[in-house]
Amino acid sequence: MGRLISAEFRKILTTKMWWALLIPTVALAALWSIAGNLLIGLVLDSINRSVVTSELRLNFNNLPWSTLIFARTVNITALFPIVFGALALSSEINRRTITTSYLTAPNRGSLLGAKLITYAVWGLGFGVVITGVASIGTLIASRPEQLPDAISWLEIAGSGILSCMLWTLLAMGVGALFGSPIASIISLLLYTLLVENLIGTLLPYNWPGILINGSADGLTGSVASQLVVDKVASISPFISGDAQQLFSDLIRAGAGARGAFDWWISGLIFAGWTAVFAVGGWFMSRQRDIT
Repeated sequence: MGRLISAEFRKILTTKMWWALLIPTVALAALWSIAGNLLIGLVLDSINRSVVTSELRLNFNNLPWSTLIFARTVNITALFPIVFGALALSSEINRRTITTSYLTAPNRGSLLGAKLITYAVWGLGFGVVITGVASIGTLIASRPEQLPDAISWLEIAGSGILSCMLWTLLAMGVGALFGSPIASIISLLLYTLLVENLIGTLLPYNWPGILINGSADGLTGSVASQLVVDKVASISPFISGDAQQLFSDLIRAGAGARGAFDWWISGLIFAGWTAVFAVGGWFMSRQRDIT
């Protein structure tokens, strides 16, 4: 197994795919985190100057808004780990190099296991890069009073890294099922960016949280939104009860996690979806005729 994993790493590192995807990953994470934090600062300045907030003596600047932008950055930039994972098996199947890979391995199961481990590590790597760049962008553009404490930041960063790894493995399973790089990538991007968002608008409030993209966004978005909601009582006693629930729902929507459950429930749901596609791709790859 160790030799197969090493071979998979060499196979990736000797191609241009990994850095061709890593460069736009870094660029998008930096752009989104910096622009988002600058924009939210301008919006809050406008809100704090309003008559209502002045009369109620509210100061929304003291909430950790940067966490919402962080969650959004991770969820948007996860498109690149998705593409990376989708190409894991589909590109080899399409070029028929998978035949050689199978013949040099003891059996198909061991090769597929090595690929799963390899791409899980790469998914974690993409997650570390994305959260690292997003953190730097946030520190550059966010106001100090809108930053969470270090422990909270590690929590949301950890959820982001986990999300990227799961997306990579899920996409790998989809690629194995389709066996075509173009079909896999287009299907995944079309579903995550358009189809599920349209479906979500037609469903009751919590239902989007059980879908693939909804649970993935909930993994990071729920952590981020809860950090903001937990601080609400510190700015005004008027935001409580139904008002606090409404505020919580709006914040979750702002974090891109409309209808999502708590982070750990969202994580379990997303892990379940990942397992479904990974196992499906596994069995399809074991049965596929490669002659």
